[in-house]
Amino acid sequence: MADVRDLRIVVIGAGMGGLGTALAFARKGFKDIRVFETASNLGFVGAGIQIPPNVVRVLSHLGCWESIAKEATIVRGTSIRGKPPAKNLV
Repeated sequence: MADVRDLRIVVIGAGMGGLGTALAFARKGFKDIRVFETASNLGFVGAGIQIPPNVVRVLSHLGCWESIAKEATIVRGTSIRGKPPAKNLV
């Protein structure tokens, strides 16, 4: 019987979920993992990512959290700006 880790793994999307999935497969010993992304550029976009504690545990398990934590900042407060919600006229 062939080793299951010889299967070809295809991950669609190079976002946090897709890359995390590919990393998890690699850590389990899968050898042929391909990640596909339609975005033409994966550069810096100036957006922030909030990482809740359960995701920190997953990233720690995958061995990624220490390097992320070195670059992270702790947000002490937030503000949401925009149009106020529409009034209920009923």
